[in-house]
Amino acid sequence: MRKIIPIVIMGMLVSYGLGAAASIDTSTAASEQNNPSTAGSTYEDELDQSMTHYQGVISIGWYNPAEGYFFNSSVAQTFTPTKEVLTRIQFLMAKNATAAYPCSIAIRESLTGEELAYAQVGPSDFPLFDPLHPENLSWITFDINDIWVNPGQTYYMVLFTMNATDNYYYCAGNGTNMYPNGTVYISYDDGTTWEEIVDADGCFKTYGLRETFFEITQTPGLFGISMAIRNIGNVTAWDVQAGITITMNGIFSKINKTFTVTAGQLAPNESLPFTTGLIFGLGRIHIKIWALAVNVREIAVETDAFLFLFFIIIK
Repeated sequence: MRKIIPIVIMGMLVSYGLGAAASIDTSTAASEQNNPSTAGSTYEDELDQSMTHYQGVISIGWYNPAEGYFFNSSVAQTFTPTKEVLTRIQFLMAKNATAAYPCSIAIRESLTGEELAYAQVGPSDFPLFDPLHPENLSWITFDINDIWVNPGQTYYMVLFTMNATDNYYYCAGNGTNMYPNGTVYISYDDGTTWEEIVDADGCFKTYGLRETFFEITQTPGLFGISMAIRNIGNVTAWDVQAGITITMNGIFSKINKTFTVTAGQLAPNESLPFTTGLIFGLGRIHIKIWALAVNVREIAVETDAFLFLFFIIIK
């Protein structure tokens, strides 16, 4: 027996042009994000991996060790995260007075593999290296796009810059194995081949977030579809996005709309309620309810139904 639900969905009357509630944004397509995003982020990330014991520096970029001999060096530091989301990286660095191009970082699963994340910082953000006062180095932040990583797996942070005359930077490090979960590699041919520097580590810090989880529940409502997104994990969810997408190609109405709601954070066991506005139409509909956050992988619930005026008939 079919179940008839006397509720109205999706905050809009396609035939009559009724709008959604003012607190709900609308768009024409559902979010399809697979990775966390940094746009408008409000989260408070945490220090994960680090090595901060300064002993000396290594150069990154153009170098002229002898007359007529030049090379462009790149440096990589491996690390093993314990948090599921990687948010930003810091290295203790300085620049040469003639550095003119940005210093870049790439996060990879291998030295020459695909870039999982990328960021660059211009020379104006670096202090000038002074060999008489090496303590003047600064922690330079590379604000990468937030990415999912696997705790316990080894990743590579690759530092490089443009191969241009006198364009180079300095990265602080230590010649002993101060960080047991990683090591340093150096390349003298723009990252084509690499050589491990045994028992050495760069001065770095990685930041991240722990993963949490959502549960979608439908709640009673007189008008529209009412739902709640609940954080069922043990840590706060950051930059929450949720919504309902409805599509219909009916005899009298055509619908292709998404209604979304956002929240800066959602603590463990807290819920984010969401109710759409009114809809009127006639035809088969497809409903998708979805939710995600910076540290929550996208989940979705989908169902087919029939919209008959102000009624939803669930098959």
